[in-house]
Amino acid sequence: MIETEIAIVGGGVAGLGAAIALAGQGFDITVIERRAEVGGIHRGDSLLPKSTELLTRWGLRAEIVAAGARAIHHMEIHAPGGRYVYDSPITSMNAPHPYFVLPHARLEAVLMARAQSLANVRVIRPASVVDVARDADGRVNGIRVRRGDEEEVVCCRLVIAADGQYSVVRKRLGIAFDTHHYDHAYLGLEADRPGGYCDAMRLHFHEEGGTLLMPHPDRIGVGVLVKAGSARHWLTMEEGHLSAELSRRAPILKGIPLYLKGAHVYELTRAHAAHYVEDGVVLIGDAAHCTNPTAGQGMAMALTDAGAIAAALEGHRNLDAQVLDPLLAAFESRQWRRNQRLVRNSHWLANVYSLRGPAWTMLKMVGVMALAKPAMHRLTAPLVARFTH
Repeated sequence: MIETEIAIVGGGVAGLGAAIALAGQGFDITVIERRAEVGGIHRGDSLLPKSTELLTRWGLRAEIVAAGARAIHHMEIHAPGGRYVYDSPITSMNAPHPYFVLPHARLEAVLMARAQSLANVRVIRPASVVDVARDADGRVNGIRVRRGDEEEVVCCRLVIAADGQYSVVRKRLGIAFDTHHYDHAYLGLEADRPGGYCDAMRLHFHEEGGTLLMPHPDRIGVGVLVKAGSARHWLTMEEGHLSAELSRRAPILKGIPLYLKGAHVYELTRAHAAHYVEDGVVLIGDAAHCTNPTAGQGMAMALTDAGAIAAALEGHRNLDAQVLDPLLAAFESRQWRRNQRLVRNSHWLANVYSLRGPAWTMLKMVGVMALAKPAMHRLTAPLVARFTH
């Protein structure tokens, strides 16, 4: 048996962020993670200014820069065929909290290294969650975990479930998580940096689906809009054929070597838990919400959840139920509404972006060219700020 104050299920961005923030307040933390190593397939890599602000507050900015984070300040839009159409600022060059791009695995590695360096954080991995444990009154007071052939209980005063979209803890609690599936998906991979590419969010429209390029430390990340259910088609394609397909959609990629290790097709869903708090457990990150990645909100929502639960507990070392429950209820009330708005806005943006075919592509380009007019900049700036801040 392991005794701790707070058990965090899940050692991804949300769980590790919460562990670091809460450890800074003096809590004894145990993180339970099913994977033996951090990282894996390509996932979200956008650290919006609101994320950078939190990472700076936790003293991690130097580490993420050292890990290869690149700042971007503008978005370029290119018409089918590659013609430049529009350039929109995202943040100012001297913004105190830039929009950073860092591969998901590198951010996880930074967070894990910091968590493991803290005297009051214990990381158990690889370990799978079997069930929650309850006291005589039915309140959750621990997590049953399995390591190898052994099973043990991590006893605690609070459980933070950050164990992803398919959260075991959320399922054990019976919290509703109705899921909407999209008709589109994203192919994610890396490529060498083209000669004409500068650090920017670069979007190439195409009638079969747009292609987004983002800077990575040594290469670029490539995200291609594809049909849902097409993973086998894309992931078994001969490399030369795949290169031709990508350069047809984004001409800047012509002749650029691709890196297919870790390439993945993401089948996209949208979901939001009916509530976040139950019986001494609070959900954060993908365990609480799953959003379309078109607006780049995934890591931002995970980190802001972590920051919000730490803020809710700040100054309250007493984790007795009568003290803790009102704090968790206030966290849920604020954070659920904020996240619902982001899930909804990301959904509508994704619906527009995913419209395919010549007519829809032409209509989107007409809209983009209209937004490119100087008089429209005052209208677009608040929209950009809504997603980034």
